[in-house]
Amino acid sequence: MLNLIQNEWMKLWHKKGTWAMVALLILFIIGPGIMLKYYETKTTEDMTWQESEQEAINSYKDTLKDDNISAEDKKHVEEKIAISEYRLANDVPSQEDGSVESFMSFTGSMLTVVTLFTVIVAASIVSSEFSTGTIKMLLTRPVSRAKILTSKLLTTFIFGLFLFVVNVIVSALVGLILFGGATGAELEMVNGQVVEKAVWNDLAYHYLLSGGDFVMSILFAFLVGSVFRSSSLAIGLTMFLSFTGGIIVMFLSRFEIVKYIWLTHSDLTQYESGQFIVQDMTMPFSLTILAIYAVLFLAISYMSFMKRDVTA
Repeated sequence: MLNLIQNEWMKLWHKKGTWAMVALLILFIIGPGIMLKYYETKTTEDMTWQESEQEAINSYKDTLKDDNISAEDKKHVEEKIAISEYRLANDVPSQEDGSVESFMSFTGSMLTVVTLFTVIVAASIVSSEFSTGTIKMLLTRPVSRAKILTSKLLTTFIFGLFLFVVNVIVSALVGLILFGGATGAELEMVNGQVVEKAVWNDLAYHYLLSGGDFVMSILFAFLVGSVFRSSSLAIGLTMFLSFTGGIIVMFLSRFEIVKYIWLTHSDLTQYESGQFIVQDMTMPFSLTILAIYAVLFLAISYMSFMKRDVTA
């Protein structure tokens, strides 16, 4: 199995597209970093952080004057005011701009790019073998089809993890070079008290929850690429569901069946933000649904690959 994975890994890196994806990921991190640094410099020249916080407080208070504001929004705005007033009273600037921690929190959104690039590999790693005809040579080896398909799947996940590591390391380096270490603190309201957030813990938790969409998107793309032999169909369909999944779930939210669709649960970051499209969901239930669909996707992929007539 190790030799098969090594062979797939070498074939992957012989493609120019693989190097292009890594280069684009790095550029997608460096580019926004430079723009944020420029914006931070301009903001610093315009006003101090104390003036910025006071301006925010005045804006929040104007918002509270709106008679149509909901109770939930009112509570959120009042917490923002309390945090800003705490900063001014205790001389605690924010980390939101100008720290490696805040920049890495920002580049956490780049995980969608990591997922996209990994989906491209997942969609083409099987289908390209059929389109080029190299699948016939691959199957002449004294190795079972199951092992061949497993090696391709594991190679895809290894590549995705590699891109994730690149994202984290490059984000840390760019953030450190452009912004340096943190000089302030991130604050939040807990039980009516202003406390300092554990930024690194929150970031690690966000990365962990992002793994739901990452894994399910890869397995779905791998399924479509294996069954239909079309990488473009796999990429297009997976991206379509990724970008419109929330709309589809919202449309079906009136029906009970929506709780049993994998799209409802793939974005586990909803448990971080607390903003649910479908109410009354729990983390164990979501993980169970995702596990069932993951097994289903894998079963269909393997059954299709094992029974396919490659001479046709």
